[in-house]
Amino acid sequence: MPLRLSFWSKIAAWGFLLNMIWEFGQCLFLYDMWSWGFWRGAGWMWGAIFGDVLIVLGVAAFARLAVGPAALDRMNWRAWVSLLWVGLVASIGLEWAARALGLWGYSVWMPTVTVLGHTVGLSPIVQVTMLPALSVALAQRRSQEPRDS
Repeated sequence: MPLRLSFWSKIAAWGFLLNMIWEFGQCLFLYDMWSWGFWRGAGWMWGAIFGDVLIVLGVAAFARLAVGPAALDRMNWRAWVSLLWVGLVASIGLEWAARALGLWGYSVWMPTVTVLGHTVGLSPIVQVTMLPALSVALAQRRSQEPRDS
């Protein structure tokens, strides 16, 4: 009997997978973590990934409120626009807050912009803008595939 997941569980699963790949890819080069010990670095990495899943679900929930549940179920243009805008606003706000609180620093290779007096990285902005929309689209697409009898 195949495992049946709810739409929100599928969004969370895709969010986990996509953000895990993204975090491990970007943190090697774009964050200043090389002086951290193994356990501190591992803890922050997994904490970030699980936090990213919550962000994915939050962005999807706010986008759903903005355009209605039917738009996300069909992933029409309104869903894409809503997910990308909510993700962009969330990404800038969350990254700005993290930098204002001094939670992490960037390596010299991180492309940055200044927002309200704090330098924020473009990689996490792209991540939080794009990955929630992709997670919802993949969850929706997988929900629409024909099932084996």
